Amino acid sequence: MNSFSRKGIALSKKDALNSAAVIFFALSLCTALIFACHSSAQARFIIKFATVAPEGSTWMKHMRELQKKLKVESKGQIGFRIYPGGVAGDELDVLRKIRIRQIHCAAFTGVGLGQILPMARVMDLPFLFRNYKEVDLVRRKLEPFFETHFKEKGFDLLALAEVGDVHIFSKKPVRRVSDLSKLRVWIWSGDPIAKETFSSMGVSPVPLAITDVNTALSTGMIDTVYVPPLGALTLQWYPYLKFMMSLPLAYSTGAVLISRSFSSRMTTDLFNLLKKDFHQTMAELTEDLRAQNKETIHLLEQKGLKVLPMPAGPDLRDFYTVRDKVAKALSGKVYPAELLERVNLILNSERREKP
Repeated sequence: MNSFSRKGIALSKKDALNSAAVIFFALSLCTALIFACHSSAQARFIIKFATVAPEGSTWMKHMRELQKKLKVESKGQIGFRIYPGGVAGDELDVLRKIRIRQIHCAAFTGVGLGQILPMARVMDLPFLFRNYKEVDLVRRKLEPFFETHFKEKGFDLLALAEVGDVHIFSKKPVRRVSDLSKLRVWIWSGDPIAKETFSSMGVSPVPLAITDVNTALSTGMIDTVYVPPLGALTLQWYPYLKFMMSLPLAYSTGAVLISRSFSSRMTTDLFNLLKKDFHQTMAELTEDLRAQNKETIHLLEQKGLKVLPMPAGPDLRDFYTVRDKVAKALSGKVYPAELLERVNLILNSERREKP
């Protein structure tokens, strides 16, 4: 009989094989645990990122690609835990969570940015820009300025982000300023730019969180909203609305910010990688959003939405008068007068150079 002897105990061949299997399993388990611990140790920075953009949207498709790219380029040291579609709350909720360190990073539109750095809202003034070339020029020239001031507020600016041209969508046609006074207009709660804009147009707006707009539209509490065309589609607001004004109400800027309490723990190389990849991703996102907003308008028209022609003559001048009123009213309150003057100088210079 073949046998093994250990401390006087005889083991059969079958027992020996079973023991070897147990030892092999234990060694394999230890190896797996060591590897898992090593992999976990590599993911030194798990960034909790929040956005109101819904899963499946263009925004989130780019974020998922960025998530994969950073994992590879950082050799697993940077990871993301993403909270899309407002599951972490409205932008004001997200900001509170960042301040108590439950969230580290977020994509903000004007409302959130205004709570951190009100002067950034100068970009959101109504009827300010005439085309995307003007938008890109002002953003490029002001980004270093905003980066410095966000840092003073405890945030690192990873990239300015595109939200896009915002249009007025309504149940009744809006062809001139006076038409708005007859409508129940939503404004994002806590947005001084929107409040001043619609008040200047004779409206008593209804302030609500963005997450409450669907319900308010379905119940008739509101019948008019402002949103990029792609947003009207992805947020499912369009079924309640019949008209879109061609003249953009505003260009809505955004930004991806990360708390310095988190980013300051990162090595310089990793932070620079994070910022570089975010810049590239936001540039690619901007191109896609601009193309898709055009496609979305055509799609919404096929679904029955009527796009109203651009106002002209006195009607257009009335909208531009609203811009001047709002810019003057908020100067020195939301943003310094010098910053508004700087924006106007950039725009006027660009417009003078046109043939």
